Amino acid sequence: MTNALVMKNSHFVELTSDEMMFVDGGNIWKGLAGAAGAILIGAAPLGGILAGIGGSVVGTPVVGVAAGIGTAATMVSYGANLLDYATKK
Repeated sequence: MTNALVMKNSHFVELTSDEMMFVDGGNIWKGLAGAAGAILIGAAPLGGILAGIGGSVVGTPVVGVAAGIGTAATMVSYGANLLDYATKK
């Protein structure tokens, strides 16, 4: 599974062409799930920052930090689950 996560200089997670070929099974949903998982993991820092800023504006800075960490962790978790689904046979 760790081979599926290739960090590029832009800090986005990408699947190699070999790993995308492994995402088969005859349907497009595994390919879409793999792409969505990579996008979620790559966008997790931005989502966490935006949620943290929003939480700080609405509540206190402690609320902002908790919202940011929670959002980023949730995005990474869902992204990893999607990648796991996409790379299973």
